[in-house]
Amino acid sequence: MKALIHEELYVLKHKDLDVALVYMDSVSGKLEYVIEVFLPEELPVGCNGESSQIAQWWQLRAIPDTRRGIQQVLAYMGEDTCQSLMLSGYGLSLTDHYWLQPVGEELYWKDINFYENAFSDEMGNLLTDSGRIDADRHISRFSPSSSVNGEMKKKWVIRNGKRYLLKVNANDYGQQSVNEVIAGRMHELLGWDNYVTYVMDKILIGGQEVPCSLNELFTSQDLEFVSAYQLVKNYKVPNEISEYEAVIQQAVLHGMEEAVVRRQLEYTILTDFVLSNTDRHYNNFGFLYSEKQRKLVAMAPIFDTGNSLYYNQEFIPAKSGLLDLKVTSFCKREVEMLRYVKEPTWFPIAKLEGLPEIAKQLLSEYTEMPEERIQKIVQTICRKIEYLQLFMDGRKIWKKEKYW
Repeated sequence: MKALIHEELYVLKHKDLDVALVYMDSVSGKLEYVIEVFLPEELPVGCNGESSQIAQWWQLRAIPDTRRGIQQVLAYMGEDTCQSLMLSGYGLSLTDHYWLQPVGEELYWKDINFYENAFSDEMGNLLTDSGRIDADRHISRFSPSSSVNGEMKKKWVIRNGKRYLLKVNANDYGQQSVNEVIAGRMHELLGWDNYVTYVMDKILIGGQEVPCSLNELFTSQDLEFVSAYQLVKNYKVPNEISEYEAVIQQAVLHGMEEAVVRRQLEYTILTDFVLSNTDRHYNNFGFLYSEKQRKLVAMAPIFDTGNSLYYNQEFIPAKSGLLDLKVTSFCKREVEMLRYVKEPTWFPIAKLEGLPEIAKQLLSEYTEMPEERIQKIVQTICRKIEYLQLFMDGRKIWKKEKYW
């Protein structure tokens, strides 16, 4: 009986610090409840020690159940859930410095963390339908690829000693990967320096070359990523302020300068508008946390702009139809997001002149998309830039055109 208890009792660790003793369901991988908190100051940002909060934080580290093909992967690996798959690798990730140590095992951060130690590519290959897989199913579970959320198939790889996240979508012409590169080129044009750089590559899936994107790790042994969702998920937003303002307030309470947060959030809104990004939810933007200073010290670089440019839509709107885009973010309609941008005149919109041609070149080079579709996508960029200029000129473009 004691052995069974040892399999289910874990210590939540922050590097080598014992943060809390937790009870895990070793079959489902779910964190059932917190028995005791040893170091409340070392808990993940946004958690106060309640079992439900830490369980939710743990669940969000795992691959979402809705990712395409994940149920087949779980069946192949003999795992019940994405959380049990993650637990089999101690919950280690390349996002932060937390992990779960089984009671009775003596493990140390320096020996197992993925920032310093190599990891197998087998699980990553299985998760992305690429590369070689052991036919006898002797697949190492020791991989950070089991603790990467998001809908796109992805894996961590090591190239020349550096960690890169590889993202791929074999459907929709592989456009999501190309969109990430287009976004990076846009930030380059605008002179913005706080963004993740994506480069194009190709991998074999089913004998066919498919475009994928690679981006270098932006966390480190000193800095961890804290999503906006972590800041506000347990915060009751007062009726008199918006969720947008609540994120800013909580960031300031955790160490950020208000002006820095506002500038990057406004910039993100404006550039997402140009690329018709539909998915700026609270988990794909955030902050960098210093464990030594125990506070937020910087905005995380802008990342995850793949769900843009009507990548999964057969019909691509034109003209005023571009202002009806529904998004997952602070507002339900993209154009309404512009209300949060208070002083847009600083935005160097003139530098976007070359963006349509860049998008056309990248889509033509890396996808098999018909020329007619590429042209329609490029036209949306041109039109969005025109609408953004109207907004910067003081037009309230979220209203019907006759009221501008």
